[in-house]
Amino acid sequence: MSDLLSREYEINHSYIDNRGIAKPSFLWYIMQDAATVHAEALHLGPQELQIIWVLSRMRAQLTRPLRPYERIRCETWCPGIRGVSWYRCFTFFADEQPVGEAQSMWVTLDPATHHILRPSLLPLPEGYLHTARGELFKPLPKITCDTVRPHHIHPVMYSDLDINNHVNNVRVVELISDALDLQRQPGFVSSLQVNYTAETAFGEQLSLLCGTQDGARYVRGEVDGTPHFEALATLSPMEPQEVTAL
Repeated sequence: MSDLLSREYEINHSYIDNRGIAKPSFLWYIMQDAATVHAEALHLGPQELQIIWVLSRMRAQLTRPLRPYERIRCETWCPGIRGVSWYRCFTFFADEQPVGEAQSMWVTLDPATHHILRPSLLPLPEGYLHTARGELFKPLPKITCDTVRPHHIHPVMYSDLDINNHVNNVRVVELISDALDLQRQPGFVSSLQVNYTAETAFGEQLSLLCGTQDGARYVRGEVDGTPHFEALATLSPMEPQEVTAL
């Protein structure tokens, strides 16, 4: 069906961290790939329409950590459009059992001016919207934190850049993971929302700042005091806790 794409990915060791589980960026990688493949299959690709797809907000949840060489099936579809935002949903399966889901919001830009192009100005393929999975979700919220502390400064290099010549959204999640110090954390990232607010270019000095908000871990990336992305992460135990009867 053109309104729903299903695609399978293997978690090889390129996506595994020092604790033996998939890095948070793995989900962002497969979502970016699935969304791109789906858009191009529907003739909504950047080359065909002369547009730039930009991810504005993404939130993903997992019920458990993902392990080496598991095969994850990702389903994706567009539940609707609101204002200038294209909404997209994802579900993740391992051995045909659901292990997580995600929601995202995208905008399209004019490649010459970088002004936002409203979806109503672009051809919407028949059958693009998939409504069988439920109603359009609420807009993903803003993320804020009143008190932050510096973590580290990352100079933007060649390996950070994507085809649009700014830091790729998957790479942003890797930088967020560094600021969360996941290499020494006992839990896995069971929920992560990232809000992308500005492009980050080669040579810029990206400051990573950390804090806590309502019990969750907050990370902000900024250049010269201007936020470029913000994230809110929840960590959960690696394995479900056994409940002992009293």
